[in-house]
Amino acid sequence: MDSKSKGQSLAATSSSYISLFFKNKKIPYQKWDIIVDGVNHVIDNKFVIDSILQAEADEQRLIAETLYELDSSGIDINVFLKHLAFESNCLSRIIDNQ
Repeated sequence: MDSKSKGQSLAATSSSYISLFFKNKKIPYQKWDIIVDGVNHVIDNKFVIDSILQAEADEQRLIAETLYELDSSGIDINVFLKHLAFESNCLSRIIDNQ
């Protein structure tokens, strides 16, 4: 298998893992207030999960690895999702859609 095929295989595996992870986990709904330039934006974990599912393959691979590690350690997944909401492009998607 050449490196391009391996990359495509990893991308498909990561995407499938993430989809199944969120389908099978009972992650409690949460929303967070994020203030940017004095304007309050509300983002919830469903929006962050949707953003993850639309992310590029390389990002999905890193997120899948992190989800696996956090879940294996019993760490609350919403803590990670909140981090992504504050630190990633999820907020920019909200602002762009307004």
